[in-house]
Amino acid sequence: MAERRLRIPPCLRPGDTLGVVAPSGPPDRGPLQRGLRALERLGPFTLRLAPNLRARWGYLAGRDAERAAGIMAMVTDPDVRGILCARGGYGAGRLLEYLDFAAIRRHPKIFVGSSDVTILLLALLQRAGLVVFHGPMVAPDFGLLRSRRTRESVRALLLHPGRRYAFRAAGRWWGGRGPAPLRGSLTGGNLTLVAASLGTPHEIVTAGRVLFLEDVNEEPYRVDRMLWQLRAAGKLRGLAGLLYGEFARCRPLAGRPSRPLAEVLEEYAGAANVPCFGPVPAGHRRDNVVLPLGGRVACRPEGAGWARLTLAY
Repeated sequence: MAERRLRIPPCLRPGDTLGVVAPSGPPDRGPLQRGLRALERLGPFTLRLAPNLRARWGYLAGRDAERAAGIMAMVTDPDVRGILCARGGYGAGRLLEYLDFAAIRRHPKIFVGSSDVTILLLALLQRAGLVVFHGPMVAPDFGLLRSRRTRESVRALLLHPGRRYAFRAAGRWWGGRGPAPLRGSLTGGNLTLVAASLGTPHEIVTAGRVLFLEDVNEEPYRVDRMLWQLRAAGKLRGLAGLLYGEFARCRPLAGRPSRPLAEVLEEYAGAANVPCFGPVPAGHRRDNVVLPLGGRVACRPEGAGWARLTLAY
C-alpha cells in the first residue's frame, strides 16, 4: 500500500500566535521565563500557554489527559499557527492514546520538540502524516540560543517560506564505507525514545529513510543495548543512510569497565552498511539544529572530515 502524502505546515510569520505546551515534565520557572521572552522577541510572536504548563503531577506536567488536552487546544485554536514544547524529561508517550490524530492532520501546524518529545514527533509524523521538527525547546534552549547554526536553522526552516537550510559540519564517516553521499527522507531522534517505540502502535518506520540518532547521559553499554535492539528489530536494514547526532556525556562511570563509545557507534554503523556521518550538531549540546522529520536531508563529503548538509521540506 502506498504511503499517504505528508502534510506540510505553513511557515510562521512575524506577529503569529504560538502555543507553548508541556507534554512531558514540568519546566522550571526561571528557564521557562527566559525562553518565553526570547521566543517573543524572535518573531516577534504572541504566545499562548497551555493550561497545564505550570501544573505538576510528580515528574509530569499534569495528568496524561490534561497534558494531551493542552496540545489539542493548541491544535484546534485557529489563532495558533505553531506549537513549541516547553521541555522534555519524561511522559510524552503516556499521552499519545488521548490525542486525536485525525484532527491534528486536519490542522497542520509547525510542531517543534526533541529529547523525550521524540516519541510524540514520531506519532505525529507516522499517524497524523505531518512533517514535524526535531529542534530547540522553550525552557532549556530558546533563552540560550548562542549557536549561530541553531538560530539560522530556526529562521530558515520555521520562518522562511523557502523551507531550506544548508550548513557545513565537522565529523567523520562511520562504518567502513568511507565518505559517500547520503540522501533521503529523515526520521529518528533521541535513541532512548526511538528504542522505546518498538512494539507499540508508534513504532518507528525506518525502511528507505535516513535515520538520525542522538542521546545524553547514557553509558556506552546502554547505547550498545539500544542499538542492538534496533538492529534485532530490523530497523537498521534497508536504510537510505544513518546520521549520528551528539551523544552528550555518554561515558562510563568512573572505574567501570567499558568499550569506547566510538567503537560501539562504529559497530552499528557497519551493521547498517549504508553511508553514515556524524556528529550532526543536534541533540543535547549547545547546537540543536532544526531537523524536519518527514522532510529531506542530503549529506555529501567535503573532505578532511567535513560534510555539507542540506535540510528541506
